Amino acid sequence: MKLRTTTLAIILLAAGGSVGLSDASDSEPSWSDEQQEVIDAASRGPVGIEEDFDGWAAGYHAEWSYWRLGADSTRPRGEHMGLVRDYLGEGNRVVGFEIEALDVIVRGDVAMLRYNAVETIEEADGAKRVVCFSSASMYEKVDGRWLCLATNIFYPPAEE
Repeated sequence: MKLRTTTLAIILLAAGGSVGLSDASDSEPSWSDEQQEVIDAASRGPVGIEEDFDGWAAGYHAEWSYWRLGADSTRPRGEHMGLVRDYLGEGNRVVGFEIEALDVIVRGDVAMLRYNAVETIEEADGAKRVVCFSSASMYEKVDGRWLCLATNIFYPPAEE
């Protein structure tokens, strides 16, 4: 949020405006009810999917696809869900998931959510792995429920 506020301040200053960065730049955004519904749909995350895989997968549209920035192609829903199911079958489980919503745009029954996430995985050998990523995900409201329609993910380089 601070980067976006700083960028806006630079743009306004370049246009001849005057901007003071105050405590307001650190405050939480005020989301509309509709925006919050989209955030809530994403916030459910994958915790507990080893017990209710189908319930988790039901949050993804039948036409959902996944794209990792830099990859040569998208991954269709069926292929991705199979890979996740196999990973869980090896004894891995997701034990934590948190998102920080950065932006939510809602236009009728379609929404775009941009966020940063932290996922904590307990591997089969008991080791914990923390995965950080940024995402831009598109949602479609189907029968009153926001379903993820497309996910673009960026995994930042690991810090040394």
